Order: sequence, then structure tokens, then C-alpha cells
Amino acid sequence: MTVGFDVRWTPEHGSPRAVIFEPHDEDWQRTEFEWTGEEWRETGRERVADVACFGSNDDSVAPDGPRPRPVGGEDDE
Repeated sequence: MTVGFDVRWTPEHGSPRAVIFEPHDEDWQRTEFEWTGEEWRETGRERVADVACFGSNDDSVAPDGPRPRPVGGEDDE
């Protein structure tokens, strides 16, 4: 079973951000969010053909445990 994953960060000057990659049909959907101070606001999304996640030593990394999801994400359908 393929599962999605997300990456969150806070830029030096700006609001926290998040990018979520979720399996969707035969490809993936990438959704971007920005923290407004009260909730996650979706700022964009697109379909992508292939996704890989690598650690700092170039080893593939599989996320463990339950996956958090920013509040305010809406399903595509």
C-alpha cells in the first residue's frame, strides 16, 4: 500500500509552510499550505508523475507512524 507524506518548515522570514504528497489514481497530488496564524491555507496544488524521498545520506526514507495533515486541506473530489 502506498501512503502519502508531508514536509513542514518555517522559513527564516515568513509563515510556516507545508507540502503534502498523496497518491491519487495512477500518479500523485502535491498540495502546498501556508500557516495563517489560525489555520493552514491551501496555496496551490498540482498532479505529479513520480515522487521520491531521500535522507541526508541519499538513502530513501519511508515515513513512520501516523501522518499529520494540515487543517483546511480539501479533497480533490
